[in-house]
Amino acid sequence: MRKISTRIKRILTSNLGLKIVSVLVACMMWIFVVNVDDPEKVQSFSDVKVEIRNSDCFGVDKTFSVQEDTDKVKVWVKARESVLNKLQSKDFKVVADMRNVTLGNAVPYTLECTSSALTKANWECEPASLKIKIENVVQESFGVEVDTTGEPVDGYDIGTSTIKEGDTINIAGAESLMNIIHRVSMSVSVNGLSSDKTVKGNIVVTDKNGTDFTQSQLDKLVFTTSSGDLIKDGVLSAKIQLWKVEQNVKVNIGTYGDPAPGYCVSEVKVTPENISIAGDEETLAELNGELSLTDMISVEGVSESFTSDTINLADYLKENYKDKLKVKSGTASTLSVRVIMEKMGTKKIDIPLSAITIKGRPTDLDMVLTPADKITVEVAAVDGSLDNIDQNDVKAVLDLTSYQKEGRHEVPVQITLPDGYELTSEVKIVVNLTKKQKTSGSNTVISAAEE
Repeated sequence: MRKISTRIKRILTSNLGLKIVSVLVACMMWIFVVNVDDPEKVQSFSDVKVEIRNSDCFGVDKTFSVQEDTDKVKVWVKARESVLNKLQSKDFKVVADMRNVTLGNAVPYTLECTSSALTKANWECEPASLKIKIENVVQESFGVEVDTTGEPVDGYDIGTSTIKEGDTINIAGAESLMNIIHRVSMSVSVNGLSSDKTVKGNIVVTDKNGTDFTQSQLDKLVFTTSSGDLIKDGVLSAKIQLWKVEQNVKVNIGTYGDPAPGYCVSEVKVTPENISIAGDEETLAELNGELSLTDMISVEGVSESFTSDTINLADYLKENYKDKLKVKSGTASTLSVRVIMEKMGTKKIDIPLSAITIKGRPTDLDMVLTPADKITVEVAAVDGSLDNIDQNDVKAVLDLTSYQKEGRHEVPVQITLPDGYELTSEVKIVVNLTKKQKTSGSNTVISAAEE
C-alpha cells in the first residue's frame, strides 16, 4: 500500500513545472476556442416597450407629458453571441415608476429581461431616464362642427346635421395642449347617401396652425358630453338630414334710399343671375323659383351707375333662413351686383356691336373696338312712353370713312331714334387701327351689318 502511494506521489511531482505549463496552455487554448466560436459582443435593441407605473401619483388635477422623446428607449447588452442571438426587443421591459421622479422631473429607468443568462451588469438603457413635464389639468367646452366627405345622390345636398351627444363637448387635458386647440369637429362620410341617416365619426381636433392633432396627442385628452358622460374612443354620432336641390333660382337684389334729385334706379344686374339652392321642400315651394334679397344696396344720393361690394349669399341665407336654405355645396356663393342709374324720364338701352352698321372700314388695317361687346344709348321721351322703345327701335352707324390711318380714334356713333325720342348724350367708340396681319387676329371685330 505504501509502495503504491509513493509511486503516485512520484508521478505527480516529477516534471512538476512541465505539468503546470501544460495546464496553463490548456486553459488558454480553451479560452481561445470559446472566444473564437462564441465571442462576447455588444448589441443594441431598439423600440423597447416602456411601461409607466403609478401615473396617477401626482393627483387627479395634475398630468404629465414626456419630453425630448425620452420614451423611445434603446437597450445595449454585452453578452456571448449565443446569448445575444436568442434575444429580441420584446424580451426587455423598461419601467418608469412615477413615484421615483426627481426634482429635475426625471424618472430613472429600471430594466427587466426574460433571459436568465443576463444580469444587470450586462445591460444599460439609452436614455437612462424618462424626462417629463408636470402640468395642471384644464377642462374647456368646445362647439363641434360636422365635416362631411363625399356627396349624396344627385338632386340632394346635406341640409342639417345634429350631433347626438350635443353641439358642445368638454375636453380635458394638459394646459399646454389645451392652449393650442383652435377647432373641434367630427368627420363623417355621406357618399351616396339617399335619405336621412345617423352616422358615426371620429372627433378631429385642429390646432391654431391648422394642423390636426396626432393620435398620440388625442390619446392625452379626455372627451365628455356637456352632462359629463364619457365619449368612448372619441367617436360621435350625427344625424344627417338631406335637402332637395333646386336649380336655376333667379336672384333679385333690392335697393334702398333716395337717389340724387332727377335720378332713379333703372336696373339691378346680378351675376350670376341664377343659382342652385338646397332647402326643405316647404321653403323651396315658397320661393317659387325666385330668391329676393330686399334692402341690400344703398342708392342714397347716387346719380351714376356703380358696382356694389360683393354679397356673400351663404352668409345671407344662414342669417335669414337659418336651418331652411343653403347654397348648394361646391357652387359659388358670392354675388356681384351692378346698379344702373338713369335720369328720370330717360332710358338706357344696350346695343350689341353686332347690331351696329360699319361704313368705310379700311380693308388694309385690322380693327379693335372698345367697348368690345356693346354700347349704351340713353334716350328721353319727347312725345311718347319709354316703355315703347327697345333695342330693335334704335339704329346705330359707325362711319369710318374719315378714319383710314393707323392709330387710336374716338369715333362718334350715329344714332337714329323713332319719332318722339331724342338722344341725351353723344355716344362714342374707341377704334384702334393697326397694320393688317397675315392671319386674321382674334381681336378683329367683324360686324354683322358692315357696309
